[in-house]
Amino acid sequence: MKRRTLYILDGNSLLHRAWHALPPLTTRDGRVVHAAYGFTMVVDKILRDYKPDYFAVAWDLPGKTFRHEAVATYKATRVKQPQELYDQIPLCKEILTAYGIPSIEAPGYEADDVIGTVSRRDERENFDTRIVTGDLDTLQLVDHNTHVLFFVKGLSETKTYDAKAVRERYTLDPDQLIDYKAMRGDVSDNVKGIPGVGEKTATEILKKFHSLDKLYTALRTGKTKDLSASLVEKLRKHESDAKESKMLVTIIRDVPMTFDIAEAKISAPDTETLRRLFEGLEFRTLLRRLESPASPRLQETAPHKKSVSLPKGAVGILVTRQSPDLFGSTLGAVAIAEEDHVEIFETPDKKTCEKILARLQKAYRIVTHDYKALLHALDVSPEEVPKAPVFDTMLASYLLHSGTRAHDFPLVVSDALRQSIPELSPKSVKTGASLLGALASVLTERLKKDRLLSLFEQIEVPTAAILYRMECAGILVDKDFLQELGRTFAKEIARLTARIYKEAGEEFNINSPSQLAQVLFERLHIATKGIKKTKTTLSTAADQLEKIEDAHPIVPLIGEYRELAKLKSTYVDALPELVGKDGRIHTTFNQAVAATGRLSSSEPNLQNIPIRTEIGRQIRRAFVAPRGRVFVSADYSQIELRIAAIMAKDKPFLEAFKSGADVHTHTAAQMFGIPDGEVTKDQRRAAKAINFGILYGMGPRALSRNAGVSFEEARNYIARYFEIHHAIADYIAETKIKVRTDGYVETLSGRRRYIPEISSGVPQLVAAAERMAVNMPIQGTEADILKEAMITAEAYIQEHMKEKARMLLQVHDELLFEVIDGATEEFSKKIKKIMEGVVSYEIPMVVEVHTGKNWGEIK
Repeated sequence: MKRRTLYILDGNSLLHRAWHALPPLTTRDGRVVHAAYGFTMVVDKILRDYKPDYFAVAWDLPGKTFRHEAVATYKATRVKQPQELYDQIPLCKEILTAYGIPSIEAPGYEADDVIGTVSRRDERENFDTRIVTGDLDTLQLVDHNTHVLFFVKGLSETKTYDAKAVRERYTLDPDQLIDYKAMRGDVSDNVKGIPGVGEKTATEILKKFHSLDKLYTALRTGKTKDLSASLVEKLRKHESDAKESKMLVTIIRDVPMTFDIAEAKISAPDTETLRRLFEGLEFRTLLRRLESPASPRLQETAPHKKSVSLPKGAVGILVTRQSPDLFGSTLGAVAIAEEDHVEIFETPDKKTCEKILARLQKAYRIVTHDYKALLHALDVSPEEVPKAPVFDTMLASYLLHSGTRAHDFPLVVSDALRQSIPELSPKSVKTGASLLGALASVLTERLKKDRLLSLFEQIEVPTAAILYRMECAGILVDKDFLQELGRTFAKEIARLTARIYKEAGEEFNINSPSQLAQVLFERLHIATKGIKKTKTTLSTAADQLEKIEDAHPIVPLIGEYRELAKLKSTYVDALPELVGKDGRIHTTFNQAVAATGRLSSSEPNLQNIPIRTEIGRQIRRAFVAPRGRVFVSADYSQIELRIAAIMAKDKPFLEAFKSGADVHTHTAAQMFGIPDGEVTKDQRRAAKAINFGILYGMGPRALSRNAGVSFEEARNYIARYFEIHHAIADYIAETKIKVRTDGYVETLSGRRRYIPEISSGVPQLVAAAERMAVNMPIQGTEADILKEAMITAEAYIQEHMKEKARMLLQVHDELLFEVIDGATEEFSKKIKKIMEGVVSYEIPMVVEVHTGKNWGEIK
């Protein structure tokens, strides 16, 4: 007879583990949900990977247990976590109910006691029990049919403990772990133990006497010759402490509670309730895992004319998927909605795509979700992008909720229409298309209410079509140059490796944090003051090594090695694999990701290639202009500082920019009380570090590292800086007040970012929210200006230089163009004028234009 499996999960242990293991995650309305998310991911993983026959979750209840009643100091030193953690327990229980998994708890007892009781009962019922926890206390319950699935690190790494694994770790049997912990105590639970008896001594005692009871029997009969006199004295003196500690650490296995094992039998989950919960909590990954059909309510209403509600001439279009290859679209299904009907095209060939495109070319308005993806899916020629106005429901959602990346079509429908649909598929695409009209109507009203409609229509939607053309164009790559560069990098990495081994006095795995920590802090005895600890060792992260950069010659060598190795693997080795048949790399620009409105790029990320290092410039040299063409780069000079000066109305900055002075030199001169001409390189570097860092929360410690000055000097610099630029200090303070009052901040063009984390009550989240609030209006305004520049530049190219120039890349404040030989001078002058003229403020936006045959030689 096959043994049944029962999984019992320690709810509080897992929730706390998820709280600390995952980065803070909030929903659009500001609820902190990352602990519930991690908890649910583990539950889902257990169901999918282990396929238990029975599943239950044990919880602690608020209030005192019998242990607290017996010993008032029990767990008295535990630090209470933020309320936002405990608020997620009801969410987890609601999700468990939808999965059909019971929550078990018992007044006056802890979750471990509930687990111990259930596992003992099931021992008599021929079950294999698996306890899922992040608490090693439950190892005392391990026996021939009860094992512990323990979270070793975060939520990603687990280890299963049977009796053999327990013995391998502790050299003790599972039932001895009660006495082991009773002797050594537990600081986290405020369990006394026996003073002076640690892990080693406790283990040796139990190997000799097997248990505490037998130990104290031996003490009373004088059969303890193997123990030292001092230890015997400690054991006798603290016998009552040992017995009290044993009572506290012993898991109760006969809790009086009502629990029917049949309640834990796995059955089909309530997928509609799960979908509703996951949509409300914005758990996108979990939503995708649900494979149930659409809600019956939706299936009934979707075909009706009221759902379509598209005016005559407007076309609503949805596609279910597209190929990762930008030039080889593979569609599952396309649904076109017009007025009161929806037409389905399944797996279209090229001719069908042309037919669909012809419909779009005739439309007076197009309603879709992710317009750029649609153009790729239909393999539209860059010259044939439809001229009709577009309503992109993804971009509308992004503008309304820029603080989240949850803009999948089902989530947008759920948020705007309060209806539930599954992930788009050939079966559901018709339902989705029929909702486009109603969706566009609701989103339009929301955009109007937040004064975002003109930003949506005039900046975001036109940008999508431009990005499509840029992605199609790609950028030419010299693969031979990259191969040679790879060989050069490999030689340099080998040279650095040899130098590091020499400084260390031994060979080791430089990429292993534990081995590196051992070399730095144990072999070389580098001071560890201020170095953070991981769970297993001292941290060797880049920000930690910066603190000891001058302590030993090996530290800067490790920094060089890491930078070179990362750039080699990320770019030099990877880029040739991404080159298309046309010899060009076609990156993907992400328009609905960054909360500030900035664009990002992926596959590959061309925005993170270092520009200020020689290594980064070498990689950029691999991007080349084809024969007969030249690169033209146009970038805004110090645009963020100019925007900050405008927003803060800071007179010293405004005057410096109006006069055309070097703003960093001018800032240094003011800080040090000297003429501009007497400013040294070090003084300018310090001023530059402050100018670029102070708006984003840089404190004296970070400044001291970046500017190469002492902590005290850095603190004085910042104080002096705010004396001069008091308007900047006022701007920062006023922005923090605004975000607390309004719940959002906005750019000069009205782009908003709601920051619900400001009211979270979690210090880590609140501090991050304040940094976001100060940062977003400046970076967001910069993003808006760049998009306006792209739109204006593209209009000029399409009207006057269609065959002579094309836009290839946008990298933060830079636009890169490919221009035919002979037209570069004319184009350079025109593009500078265009970009400087897209906005008009009290100080000018200055654009610097450079040309070159490859990207690296431009700057």
